[in-house]
Amino acid sequence: MHKLNDEQKGMLAATVTYIIFGFSYLFSKMAMDITSPIILLCARFTLTFITLNILVLTGIVKINLKGKPLMMPILIGLIQPCLYFVLENYGLQYTTTSFTGIFSSLNPVFTALLGALILRERPNGKQWLSILVSITGVLIVSLDGSGGQNTVLGCICLVSAYFLGSFYSLMIRRYSEKFTPFELTYVMFSVAFVFFAVLAFVTYRGGTVVMLTSALSHIDFLIAIAYLGIGSSVLAYFLANYSLSKLPVARSTIFGNLSTVVSVLAGVFIMGDKFTWVTALAFALILCGIFGVNKFKSKE
Repeated sequence: MHKLNDEQKGMLAATVTYIIFGFSYLFSKMAMDITSPIILLCARFTLTFITLNILVLTGIVKINLKGKPLMMPILIGLIQPCLYFVLENYGLQYTTTSFTGIFSSLNPVFTALLGALILRERPNGKQWLSILVSITGVLIVSLDGSGGQNTVLGCICLVSAYFLGSFYSLMIRRYSEKFTPFELTYVMFSVAFVFFAVLAFVTYRGGTVVMLTSALSHIDFLIAIAYLGIGSSVLAYFLANYSLSKLPVARSTIFGNLSTVVSVLAGVFIMGDKFTWVTALAFALILCGIFGVNKFKSKE
């Protein structure tokens, strides 16, 4: 049986990461039909924090943070997921879904530009072309079902969120030699647990526990939180951090557009949305772009 090298492992990790992220929209929507986004985030990252500590305390995963520069992963945790999720949620509230899709497709561009400037990981001409091909596919999917109204506040929130998301990718790439992927994931979500717990209690004060208890009485909420807190957080972010430790940021984050494909297919097969030839064309462009960025890698 063929053994995967580090590069192939990184690509596989990125693929699984963004497949998981692609389904997270459905589960987030399921949970937000029951409670507020802040209560959802509080419950999600509480479960994530508990899961991570169970893995550590049972010895399934080992961490050693002694003597390591913890301030940087703490800062990374404040950026992603804390500030990122807050800004993205407000961006989603004040813009249309199609507009959000357009902005999310620009994340690989932000990341590639920052990677070239900060990490000196410069995509070549064919890779830039492949990035643009993949983005074109996302734009087609996004514009195929547009409607609603966008606001300046929503645009600012989305630009800020995806810029921070790109910065997170760079920082993970830079500090992957000092921390294991799990150690970075552990610190990030420990910060997220404290941040969203405090945010929930500041926002709702005495009503926080009541709202959490009420939400937890719904089976749909429990299913959604299990997926988001364990799958989309523990597993997906660990794999994302692992991928960024093995691949240049442009090659790893371009897989993010795969989430668009998964989200739309989930809508088709689960929610009964229509699948058209325009959607099929968009998918082909997205997948060709992802293939191209990794096929036409710069020679090292």
